[in-house]
Amino acid sequence: MLALSSVDAFSQETELQRIVVEAGESAGEEEKSDIEKVENDVEISRDDIQDRQATDLKQLFQMTPSVTVAGGSSASQKIYVHGIDESKLVVTIDGARQQNSVWHHNGTIGINPIFLKSVEINEGVAPADDGPGTLGGAVKYETVDATDLLDEGQTLGGLAIIGYESNSNTVTVTGAGYQVSNGFEILGMITRGSGENYEAGDGEEQKGTGTDLWNGLGKVAYQSVDGHRFELTGEYYRDFGLRLLRANMALPTDNYNENLYERLTTTFKYTIEGADGLFDPEVLLYYNSNALHRPNKEGYTAPAGAFNSDVRTIGGHAQNTFHLGYGDITAGVDFYNDYTFVERFHDDLPRFSRPGDVSENIWNVGAYVQARLEPTDWFFVSTGLRADFQSYRAVDEQTFDNFGLSPNINLGFRLADGLTFNAGYSYVFGGLEEAEAALFHAWDYIYDPFVEPTYAHNAKVGLSYEYGGLTLGAELFYIKMINPITYDYDVTPFMRTTGDPLISKGVDISAGYSWGNAFLLAAFTYADVEFGDRIALPGDSNSGVPVGSILTLGGGYTFEQYGVTLGANAEIAFEYSNQDLEDEGFDNPLPGYEVVNIFAEWRPPVDEADLTLRAEVANLFNDNYFSRATYNPNARVTPVYSPGRSFNFTLTAKF
Repeated sequence: MLALSSVDAFSQETELQRIVVEAGESAGEEEKSDIEKVENDVEISRDDIQDRQATDLKQLFQMTPSVTVAGGSSASQKIYVHGIDESKLVVTIDGARQQNSVWHHNGTIGINPIFLKSVEINEGVAPADDGPGTLGGAVKYETVDATDLLDEGQTLGGLAIIGYESNSNTVTVTGAGYQVSNGFEILGMITRGSGENYEAGDGEEQKGTGTDLWNGLGKVAYQSVDGHRFELTGEYYRDFGLRLLRANMALPTDNYNENLYERLTTTFKYTIEGADGLFDPEVLLYYNSNALHRPNKEGYTAPAGAFNSDVRTIGGHAQNTFHLGYGDITAGVDFYNDYTFVERFHDDLPRFSRPGDVSENIWNVGAYVQARLEPTDWFFVSTGLRADFQSYRAVDEQTFDNFGLSPNINLGFRLADGLTFNAGYSYVFGGLEEAEAALFHAWDYIYDPFVEPTYAHNAKVGLSYEYGGLTLGAELFYIKMINPITYDYDVTPFMRTTGDPLISKGVDISAGYSWGNAFLLAAFTYADVEFGDRIALPGDSNSGVPVGSILTLGGGYTFEQYGVTLGANAEIAFEYSNQDLEDEGFDNPLPGYEVVNIFAEWRPPVDEADLTLRAEVANLFNDNYFSRATYNPNARVTPVYSPGRSFNFTLTAKF
C-alpha cells in the first residue's frame, strides 16, 4: 500500500540537518535537540508510519532515496543505506541487536511497519552508544507503547485495521487492545496477512511472492510515581511460503523451497523517566532469534537450499547519563553473544570433509562514553569513544581475538539566522563480520589464519537552511571500509579472508515547503559504491549494490471542512551505466524507472470512533521495473520485478 503521509504527518517543521525531509513534531512527540537532529540523518515518526499504512520495508522507506530496498516478497527485502548492505550496519529493534546473517538471498530482518513507533537511521557517523560495529551507520526501530496509541485523557483503547491490495488479492488485518491504570501499561497487537503472488507491470506473475504473515507484539510496563519504569516486550514475526530457491532472483532452472522465516525478540528495560541531575540510569537485557527453516523435502539429493539455521543473540547494556548545565554525558558498558547454528541435511557429499551440523560463536564486550554538549547557542557537538574486545570462534574451530577503539564527532554551527553548517567524522572498529550461516549448509569453509578485523572511516559535511515553511539541505558523505571479509573460491576448502576496500560516496539533497493545509517535498540521493577496483555488484554478498541517482517527490492537500486529504508521490531512479557491469556479465545499463502513487483519505466525523478510509493507486502507470537494490539481470538471472498497478483500500478504526 504505497502512499505518502497526509498533511498531519508532514507538517514540515523539517529538521534541516537531515537530508531527507521529515515530519514535524506532533503534539505527543518530544522536540528533538539540535544534537539529536545532527546525529540522525533520517527520522520516520509514528504519524508518518500510520499515514503511509506501509506493510513492508519498501513502502516504509518509499520517500527516503538514501535507503534502497530490494524488491520482491517481504521474505527477500533488505535495506541498503547509501548502497551499503544492512549487515554492515548496527540494526536494533527496541534496543535488541538484530544480527541476521542467515542467507544473503533472503531478507535480513522481518518487521511489520504497523507495529513501529519510529525509525531512526544514522547514515555513517554514529555515536558510541549506538553500539559496536557501526561500520556504515545504525538503524534503530522502536515499537509502539500503549501510551502511543491512547488519545489524551484515554486509559483504555482499541485499534482495528483492514487492508486490501488488488494486485495480489492480499488481505491484511490488524487488531490491538491497550490500557494504562495505576502506573501499569499493557498492550497486545496482532497482524495476519494472506495473499497470492503479485503481477509485475507487464502482467507476468512473480512466483514466490505471496503473503502468509503472522506478527504479534506484547508489552507490559510499570512506572512508579517517582519515575522508575520497568518494561517487558515480546515480538514474534513469521513469514511462510513457497519461495524461489534464491528469493531475490530467478534462474532458468529455478525450483521452489518451503521457506519459514521466524524472528523472536524479547527485551527488558529499566529507566527513570524524567530523571535529571547526575543520575539517569538505563539497563537493557535482550534475547533475539532470527531463524530460517527450509526443510529437506522428499526427493532432495543435494544441499539445494535445504537447511535449518538460527542466529541467536543475547545482550544488553548498563549506562548512566549525567545531565550538566551545558549538555549530557552518557557512559556505559555493553555486551552481546551471537550463536549461529546450521543443521545440514546433506553433509555426506564429497564436498564435506566435516560431516555433522556446524556452528559459530561470537562474544563482544564494550565500554563507551558519549558527550552531547551545547556550550553556546550557535555551537553544538556530539563526540564520544568506544572500546571493544571481540572473540570469534569460527566454524573451522579457530578463535580470533581482536580489540579496537572507535572515536566519533559531530559538529553543528549556526552561521546565520536559519542557516546551519554541520560536519562529522568517525573511525569504527568492526571486528570480524559474522559469517553467512547458510553458506555452511552447501560447502565446507575455513578461515584465513591471518584474516584482519574490519575498520571504517565515515565522514560528512553539509549545509541547511530554514525560513518559514521553506527547508533546504545538502550533505556530502564518504564511507570507506577497510578489510571487509570476503570469500576466496579459488582454494579448497573455500576460505573466508580479508577483502578489498568497500567505499560509498555521494550527496544527499532535500527541499520542502509547507503552507496552510498543503506541502511539497523532494529528496535526491547520488551514491557511488565501489568494491576494490570496480563498482559494487549484486554478487558481492552482504557488501553493496550499485545505486546511482534516485529522486523522490511528494505533495498533498487537506480540505479541512470535508476531512479529506489528497496526495501523491513518485520515485524516479535514473538509468545507471558503468562498464564494470558489462565486464562482470551483467546487463548494462541498469534501466531507469518512474513509479507514481496517488491516494485519497477521508476521516468522517464519528462520535464513538476515529475512522479513516483510504483509497490508493500504487504504481499508477503500471511501470514494469525492478527496484534499484534488486539483484541485477545477466545471462542466467532474471530479477524479481516489483508489483504493477494495484488498487488498495484501508479502513482504520480507533476506539
